[in-house]
Amino acid sequence: MDHAEALPYQAQAHDTLRNGLCSLKEDAIQKHPVEIVQETTTIPGVQGANPQMLRDLYGLAFPAKLDIERQILSKFGRLPGLPSSKLGLESLTGELDQFSFESYLGMPEFAEQQPVELHSQMEKRLGMAN
Repeated sequence: MDHAEALPYQAQAHDTLRNGLCSLKEDAIQKHPVEIVQETTTIPGVQGANPQMLRDLYGLAFPAKLDIERQILSKFGRLPGLPSSKLGLESLTGELDQFSFESYLGMPEFAEQQPVELHSQMEKRLGMAN
């Protein structure tokens, strides 16, 4: 019998409530490539889902609630010139768990430009600048 076809042995107790029913044969069978892609691809929250599907599954108010939460969390920010992480919006959309180029490029401590003066930026924002 080939090593790839051999059934794995159970070295520890199987937690059925967390992992489902125990099947050593399924662990030995190779998975279909589409199944591998589906398991490895993560959908960030339910933001990309079809609103009609969300209405059918969770009720009329659910897509509206998600949109309102997204609008509220996207408005939060710091004073001009200070970086805002938008942590609440990232946690809502699921981007918090992803490490991308924006996570390490464009950080203010590595900027070559001088930081913007806070008082002049606030005067410009409030319409007090001449």
